[in-house]
Amino acid sequence: MGSGLFHTLNIGEQALYTTRQGVDTASHNIANANVEGYSRQRINLRSRDPQWTHGVVIGAGAYIKDITRSHNQFVEKQINRAHQISGEATGRHEGLKTLESIFSPQLAAGVSDEITNFFNAVQDLSLNPNDTAIRTSVRENGRNVVGAFKRVDSAVRQRRADMNDIVIQECSDINGKLQGIAKLNLQVQEIEITPGAFANDLRDQRDLLLRELTEKVHINSYEDEFGNFCVRGPSDIILIDRGYLSQFGASNSEKNDGFADILVTDVDGLHKRNVTRQLEGGRLKGTIDVRDNICTDIIAKNNEMAATFVGHVNEVHSQGYGIKGFEETIGRNFFKPSTSLAGAARDMDLSDEVTESVEAISIAGTPMAAGDNIVATQLLGLKNDKLMDGGNSNFIEFYANYVGNLGIEINRTAHLKESNDMVVNDLQSQREAVAGVSLDEEAVSLMKWQSNFTASSKVITTVDEMLDTVLNLKR
Repeated sequence: MGSGLFHTLNIGEQALYTTRQGVDTASHNIANANVEGYSRQRINLRSRDPQWTHGVVIGAGAYIKDITRSHNQFVEKQINRAHQISGEATGRHEGLKTLESIFSPQLAAGVSDEITNFFNAVQDLSLNPNDTAIRTSVRENGRNVVGAFKRVDSAVRQRRADMNDIVIQECSDINGKLQGIAKLNLQVQEIEITPGAFANDLRDQRDLLLRELTEKVHINSYEDEFGNFCVRGPSDIILIDRGYLSQFGASNSEKNDGFADILVTDVDGLHKRNVTRQLEGGRLKGTIDVRDNICTDIIAKNNEMAATFVGHVNEVHSQGYGIKGFEETIGRNFFKPSTSLAGAARDMDLSDEVTESVEAISIAGTPMAAGDNIVATQLLGLKNDKLMDGGNSNFIEFYANYVGNLGIEINRTAHLKESNDMVVNDLQSQREAVAGVSLDEEAVSLMKWQSNFTASSKVITTVDEMLDTVLNLKR
């Protein structure tokens, strides 16, 4: 009979342990309710195998089979794919927004405004060709045109350099996350080598790092039979294999104006591969796309417009005559000629003759006849001549087209980012429905475990009293 009571006492002791573990698990959930990436954990109880006693099968209590996390692997993979798309849209949108301010009329006059002011000053001069003040206005408006072209060129190049710094920083961040995942792989494997053990918190941390990694660069991942994440990156390069990992690096490229290309050093550290053009998603791709495509396109169009403007103004101006010491000589340029298309805006400036004297500005087409306005009329005609875009646009239209296209692209990317963010948020909500911690539910769970603990304690005190009764029978 004593052994029977000790059997009951053991059931009570195991019940106390399981209920205490239930309280610990509920407390752990409550403590991590606001921790990003945490998955609600639950304790799984199982009945012990029954025993035969005096021809009767009696129960042997319960035990903790394991503690698992609420996790939907399918939703998790969807979230990672959505993060890749959203990350690319975010990187592209952030890069484009920095370019938008360059063309904001609230911050500075645009190239088209300065060109319009220049032609308006030329028109005023055609009415008063000998007025020094108006000639000075033409020269100053010419300087403003130069400044506008230079400002766009310098600002876009600076934004491109800033994006290059972001690309280099992204590579460092990616390496940090790869190292974190590889380290957690080893820790998870070490814990889960014990049957029935689950490294729930470490798996949550690893899932979060993988989610953050997918936002930065396109990857594919799967879990092997030992619980390790295996990650492949651009061009199917192995980024993580158990505890081994590749490294992202940035190397300045002579073919890309000295800006960084993305190199991946494989797990053995012997081979490097350039994956700059193989990126298929993530913030890194979006940033590089703006840096290497959008920025270079704007710089090229600005240079094309500057070179065309300088070339045609100089062509007309060089055929005319100025006043006083320049009323019998021709061949003077208004701007310094462009020496290369790639540096047309950066190197643009007024000619030395015009800089030194406003009398060198040519308006007349006949010597000693400042008021004939032949050259002035030809210069004014340049404003509306279709000299850009293969003869389809004048200067103002060309500028409006490429700035307008930039604005359209910014709006399109903003809408794309917004829609992708909505997809991510919806998937996050689905994840939270499964893995999120409900404080109300955990409070109810605590009350349940508290009641169980009280009842288990009562079992032990009851058995203790029964044992006292048995011992007193021998006296």
